[in-house]
Amino acid sequence: MSPLRRRFTLTYRVALLVAVLLVASAVVTTLFTLRSVESAIATQSERSVENVHASVGTLVAVEYEGIQAYRDGALTRRQASLADIMDTLVATLDGIRRQVALGVLTEAQGRQQALDMIPTIRYGSNDYVFTFDREMNAIAHPDPDIQGRNLIDLRDSEGKAFIREMQSVALSGGGYLDYQWIRLGQETPSPKVAYTVHYEPWDWILGTGLYVDDIDAEAASRLESAQAILAETLGDISLGESGFFFILDESGELVLQPPGIDLDSLPDTPAGRDYVAQVIDSAPAADGAIATFTSTATLDGREASWVTNVSRFQPLGWVLVSAVPAGDLVGPARTLALQLLTLSLVVLIVGLAAGLLLSRRIVRPVEDVTRAARDLAEDRFDPAALDRAAQRQDEVGELARTFQRMGRDVVEREQSLREQVERLSVEIDRARVAADVSEITDTEHFRRLREQAEDLRRRSKS
Repeated sequence: MSPLRRRFTLTYRVALLVAVLLVASAVVTTLFTLRSVESAIATQSERSVENVHASVGTLVAVEYEGIQAYRDGALTRRQASLADIMDTLVATLDGIRRQVALGVLTEAQGRQQALDMIPTIRYGSNDYVFTFDREMNAIAHPDPDIQGRNLIDLRDSEGKAFIREMQSVALSGGGYLDYQWIRLGQETPSPKVAYTVHYEPWDWILGTGLYVDDIDAEAASRLESAQAILAETLGDISLGESGFFFILDESGELVLQPPGIDLDSLPDTPAGRDYVAQVIDSAPAADGAIATFTSTATLDGREASWVTNVSRFQPLGWVLVSAVPAGDLVGPARTLALQLLTLSLVVLIVGLAAGLLLSRRIVRPVEDVTRAARDLAEDRFDPAALDRAAQRQDEVGELARTFQRMGRDVVEREQSLREQVERLSVEIDRARVAADVSEITDTEHFRRLREQAEDLRRRSKS
């Protein structure tokens, strides 16, 4: 059989069909799986990054709440001490008034005694009390530059009309207020909290205050320590293969970056400034909300397409940023896709080999039957050639057994017919000889010869 003809035999056609089906199935399944897996893993990676980003935001909020809890607690204790001092002052004034009521002191003497005493009161770190009349004239103040002046329009270094507010708070039942004020003997204003009350018997406004810059300094120190710890924590956070987390302020200045990451030069290039501007513009207004954008930038010396998540923490004026190369998000998907592709190729090769063996197992008996039919046509049929195919218990085996029986019958019938033809040929030859002899003896010449022979035989007898 020629190679070209063999190429179109049933074996090769079945094998080719199996191969085409397997290849088509493998290609369609692999492409669909790769697309689905890549999309699913990329989405999962993006959600993981967002979850990490949200966790960092929660961590920042917790640290800040701890610092605020310290500050609020310290401030509350300090305010409570102010109320205690003011209660003591009011009790002292009430004692002077009782002396006036008993006649020990006149009204004028009692008031003067109180006004002389109040500027001398000291507590804490050289802190003091002061007194104003209803029009906010300083009638008892330890600072000679203030004593006797009307301060109703006085403002602190931040422009706050705190004296007018102090008047309003006192006349409304008393309470606290914050402002900036200069310590005695110093020149730089510091934050201060004051407590004022209205002493109705003499229509005085009493007040005292404590500076809280030490509380703010301690809170700032705690915030600085928290930032250092947070920077170390950011270095331990895994965002893809090479992503990282950093923090900017609302003006775009770098606040925190993980160890080993260099973003100091980010504002030095136009592309870096554009990236920072995009980060600030993308930051949601509400705390906790996360915005995402993708842009090409050079971060930590690497130019790539970065998927950036941005959120805001307004109490500190921070913008939280997580940046991950886009390739990191699809990297796991590509790895899994490559594994799936390799597995598909292995399955395809195994399937092709199994398909070829299966096709050979199915087609070989058919080839045996085909060969037997050809041998039968060429008068060289051997029933034993179909023994292997006839042992099968499927339709092909039934075909082989049927053809084997049919072949035997055909051979036997052909043999019988051949013998009959041979016998018939002998009889035909004999008849033909007899006919030829009859034709010879029936001629006139042969009759004369026969008559002459009879005449000779008669003469010889006589």
